[in-house]
Parts: sequence; structure tokens; C-alpha cells
Amino acid sequence: MLEFIAAQGGISLLEVNPGLAIWTTVTFLLVLFILQKFAWKKITSSLDDRANKIHNDLDRAESIRKDAEAKLEEYMDKLNGLKEEGQEIIAEARKDAEALRNEILETSRKEAEQIRERSRKEIDLAMDAALDKLHKDVTTLSVQIASQILGKTLSEQDHKELVEKSIKSVQSLKN
Repeated sequence: MLEFIAAQGGISLLEVNPGLAIWTTVTFLLVLFILQKFAWKKITSSLDDRANKIHNDLDRAESIRKDAEAKLEEYMDKLNGLKEEGQEIIAEARKDAEALRNEILETSRKEAEQIRERSRKEIDLAMDAALDKLHKDVTTLSVQIASQILGKTLSEQDHKELVEKSIKSVQSLKN
């Protein structure tokens, strides 16, 4: 196929043309010189700036990551401390509640004991009052019965002796 192109008067790729090679080299060197003179420093400085910015951004990101990890660890420590403090507060509240419950129960027991003691005293007083009334009623009845049986009225002295005997007999029954 290359022969077909060369036979028609075209350029063969395998054929070396010295003029074309010189002009291509001169053009390449001229473009290289112009690029080096006017654009190369800007391109390299721009690439260097970009590389430095990327390195700085990476360093800053690493620093931020380390700072974030340190703060996370600090917050986790604080959170654990707060959890422990909360558990201590709950335990103390339970202890206080138990102490209050025991105090209330003890107070209730003491009050119940006082009420029982007061009730016993009131019962004893009521019983003594009832026995005294009973003594008086028995004495009065005894005097009346004795008066009727004897057919006479008892004297004051007889009445006192009879009352004293009745009180002694009732007291002996009580004890």
C-alpha cells in the first residue's frame, strides 16, 4: 500500500526528507525555547504551588483528623465519667431512699408503740374508774340491802366500815 501512495506522488512514511526533518527540529526547538522563556517558569511554579497546596491540605487534613480523634477521645472520657457520676448519683439516691424508708418505718413503729401504750393506759384508767364506780355502786347497794335486811338505817360509822370492807374485797378480786 505504501508503494501505491509513493507511486501517485505522495509522501511515503518510510522515506526520510532531510529538509522536513531540519524544519521540524528547528520548529520544535523554537517552540521549546519560547515555552521555556515565557511559559515554563509559570507552568512549573503553578504546578509547584499546586503540589505545595495539596501537601498543605493533606497536612492540615491529617492535623484536623488527629485533633478530631483527640477530641472524640476526650468527649468519650467525659461521657464515661458522666455515666459513672450518674450511676453514683442513682446509687446515692437509692441509699437515701432506703434510709428514708427505714426512718419512716421506725417512726411508724414508735408511733404505733406509743399509741398502744397510751391505749393501755387509757384502758387501765377506764377500768380503774369503772371499778371505783362499781365499788361505790356495790357499797350503796350493799348498804341498802343491809338496811332492808336489818330493818334499820346504818350509822355513819357503820357505813364507813362497810365501805372499807367492800373496797378491800373488790381490790383483792382485781389483783
